[in-house]
Amino acid sequence: MLNSHSLANSGVKMKRLIITAFFAIYTSFTMMPVLAEDFPYQENTEPVEITNAIHEEIRWLLAETEVAISTRHGVRISKAPGIVTVLNGEEISHSGYRTFSELLRTVPGYEILKSGNFGGIFPAVRGLDGANRVRVMIDGHFVNNPLDGSAFGNFDDFPLKNIKKIEIIRGPGSALYGENAFLSVINIITKNGADIDGILVDSGFGSYDTLEENIVFGKRYGNIEVSGMMHYRDTNGYDGIVESDSQSVLDKSLSPYGFPAVSQAPGEVEDWRREYSLHLKMAYKDVYLLGWYNNKNRGPFIGPQHALADESDIESNYVFAEVGYKKTFEDIFTVKPRVYYDQFDDDSYVESFPEGATLSFDTNNDGVYDTFKTYPDGFVGDGKVIQRIIGAEMPFDYELFDGNIITVGFEYRRIQQTDVRYSANFDPLTMDPLESMKDFTDTYPFLKETTRNIWSVYIQDTWDITEDISLTLGARHDEYNDFGNATSPRSGLTWKFMENATLKFLYGEAFRAPSFLEMFTVNQPARLGNEDLDPEIIRTMEMGLMYTFNKHVTSSINYFNNNIKNLIMLRALDSASETWQYDNFGDARVQGFEVETKINVSPGNYVFFNYTFQDPEDDHGNELPFVAKHKGNIGINVQPCRYINTNASAFFSGKRYREEDDGRDDMPSYALVNLSVTGRNFFGTMNVQGTIFNVFDKDYKDPGPVSIAEDLPRPGRTYFVGLSYQF
Repeated sequence: MLNSHSLANSGVKMKRLIITAFFAIYTSFTMMPVLAEDFPYQENTEPVEITNAIHEEIRWLLAETEVAISTRHGVRISKAPGIVTVLNGEEISHSGYRTFSELLRTVPGYEILKSGNFGGIFPAVRGLDGANRVRVMIDGHFVNNPLDGSAFGNFDDFPLKNIKKIEIIRGPGSALYGENAFLSVINIITKNGADIDGILVDSGFGSYDTLEENIVFGKRYGNIEVSGMMHYRDTNGYDGIVESDSQSVLDKSLSPYGFPAVSQAPGEVEDWRREYSLHLKMAYKDVYLLGWYNNKNRGPFIGPQHALADESDIESNYVFAEVGYKKTFEDIFTVKPRVYYDQFDDDSYVESFPEGATLSFDTNNDGVYDTFKTYPDGFVGDGKVIQRIIGAEMPFDYELFDGNIITVGFEYRRIQQTDVRYSANFDPLTMDPLESMKDFTDTYPFLKETTRNIWSVYIQDTWDITEDISLTLGARHDEYNDFGNATSPRSGLTWKFMENATLKFLYGEAFRAPSFLEMFTVNQPARLGNEDLDPEIIRTMEMGLMYTFNKHVTSSINYFNNNIKNLIMLRALDSASETWQYDNFGDARVQGFEVETKINVSPGNYVFFNYTFQDPEDDHGNELPFVAKHKGNIGINVQPCRYINTNASAFFSGKRYREEDDGRDDMPSYALVNLSVTGRNFFGTMNVQGTIFNVFDKDYKDPGPVSIAEDLPRPGRTYFVGLSYQF
């Protein structure tokens, strides 16, 4: 129950929030340059001859982006029942970014961080971190790995050359999409054959011996359309220095017993990556085929025990195939059945501690370390596992009457975790070192083989009540055989209350299913799974205002309030235990607002700005760790002539907070400036692009564990130069 002191604090925070929001809106609006008057409307019944240039100008001024991610069918972004961001192919190309994860930093509410244990990229969205809380799709196909729930392990380096646009919901999306659509939903829409109409060869080189090669192809032949991409990327990765790691701490504690220091710190992180990818998309009339394959090997950055070691190799293979059909009958009834298969193969050869490492153990559980064991070849484990997914979905759209579309869908997914293999150079029961690697698959597998069956049904009604008012109501129910069920409702009202302004009132609930690692990890000395986990739940209220000042300037402001229950965290089994287990522990609340402004001066010349304020707290009123309260982007794109494009942008982040028991100072704010210059249309279709990231060589870091006292080093000034030619 809230006491008067809590209510008073809440009132003060709300007042501060409202004042800050008002100031941000006022500043963004009043600082805009005064531009030309609105495009004049001229009533004329006589034919008017319009040149191609003027026609393009009118199209640019009057077109409004259409999105499908918020309703599963096309709707204007102003009517979309969600806070939606769309990044189109031209904006993506102008930015100079090369990978999917780099680009996400420009999205309001997003921050991109690096983890210390395996070097994974993960986003923090609206005050909460977690790659497994963001659902990622490629052309509508769900690509999150059920092992850890994240798509970023396979797709953080996804190339941008074959992307037509990216649609992003900032907010819950489980009412339509189910699991992992918790904080955000992302759909990467690739180019069709008609978009490419030939072959694009793209090659580039950058810092840390980064080499990237892309071949993008596409063509339409009557009723047949084919497109796809072949991609290769190889990089030594950032070579930042870690001055002291967890092995350094162990060395210091063991030196009185005569054990030599073996830490590789100060030393470089292992951030190398090598990736091959193949994407294929085919369509014949109403039938389509999607296919994807990628193989990725990477280093561990630091490693799972936050100790530098140089022998790890983390390999993943991912393949999916989807066949679907879309048919509309009499313009009112659409059916879109699809079947699909996914397979994730993960092979993690991990050296957790370096050669010669000594570990101490409390064999009597009395709080005193009494046994020491040395591992001459390091502390090494090799785990392999495969997840196979088969699924089918049957959605229907029915236009009940003009302006009212009912969507009903059924989906089944079967996820089988199988072929678990495990070997190590130590005995998992006694922790005794072994002379060589030994297979423990039958006696001490690191994961439980299991099958997850998911049955889902969803319904949605989108209704244009009037020309200016639209209502969306929907819900989805997901039934899991291993942890229970989840029901996710949502509602959205959009109101164009004046000619150039739209209000949105939104409510939605979403869930995150426990990952296979969180539920089924076994026989591990450090962490255990928990088959009694409940899904994480989020309830979100949002309000959004979009206003078009004139033909050049559009702004929006969105307020969000997230209440999160059943957060899944690692907890020590007891105060004396060195074993941690996943558990539903703790709730959180995040409220804040996002402001966006874009000024389109003319085609190819624009300025953009966004700012996010968020106030994340746990159920005890403590600041949530790792995320900043303030962050934003500002940028400008200029085309001085048809052959040159320049783009300058800056990302800024406020200070980030530590965990409650971390005595270090909070991390300071920082800003990163990028500059990209593109030479276009040489020899007809040749483009040359050069990009400098972190132009001013800003020294910044991402949050690291206490054992990495100086946090995780991040790159300074880097560059990339690319050349592309269209045949």
